[in-house]
Amino acid sequence: MNNILTLETNKYEIRLDNFEGPLDLLCHLVDKNKMDIHEVNITKITDQYIEYINAMKELNLDITSEFVLMASTLLFIKSKSLLPKQVEDEGELTEEELIHRIIEYKKYKEISKKLREQFTTYSKRFYKLPDKIELPKRKLQENYTVNLLEEAYKSLLERNKEKININSANIEKIAITETVTVTSKVKDIFRELMKKPKFVFNKLCKTKKYTKLETVTAFTGLLELTRRNKVKTEQEKVFGDIMVERARH
Repeated sequence: MNNILTLETNKYEIRLDNFEGPLDLLCHLVDKNKMDIHEVNITKITDQYIEYINAMKELNLDITSEFVLMASTLLFIKSKSLLPKQVEDEGELTEEELIHRIIEYKKYKEISKKLREQFTTYSKRFYKLPDKIELPKRKLQENYTVNLLEEAYKSLLERNKEKININSANIEKIAITETVTVTSKVKDIFRELMKKPKFVFNKLCKTKKYTKLETVTAFTGLLELTRRNKVKTEQEKVFGDIMVERARH
């Protein structure tokens, strides 16, 4: 809205813009009076609209038929509000319909303003197109057979088979260590003494099916018990049976 003209009247100063149409002028009056767009006072803005039309005539400005038609519509709606309520003609523009048109026009106007601002902002920006990167062409195998996938799978199995360590089972056995404690074997000795006053140590090892490690551990426990006078041991000859009995205090 350029070329703003000013006309001073007896009431107030009127600034005339190049309004795009009568709805544009009505929106201007709604904003000027700080009215809620959903609660527009048609009677109030009708007088101001007529003032604008008269000011345009005094300045010898071209007034299109749209502005004149809207002026007559506003005067008609205002006159109806002063008269008793009558049956409305379906062809006549009602106050509710006019307010709805003003609301719709205001929405489009705000959207147009936003789009104009974005165009002004982004029209001065330049963007660089992405660079074209040419990748080297890869040579594809031309000859394909039905058994190609099967042969590739068999080849993979053969390569994996060659990598398997044949001694892996032995390694697992070596890694497994038997944990035997002296305390557990001492408990076995005392359990045997609770059953009988004396027993043969060699037979205990055979009965319990001790491994070599367990036998050595049990013998170590027996020596410790003998040293502490917890048990009494007797062996008549070298490598003979060892008799074990509870020590008497």
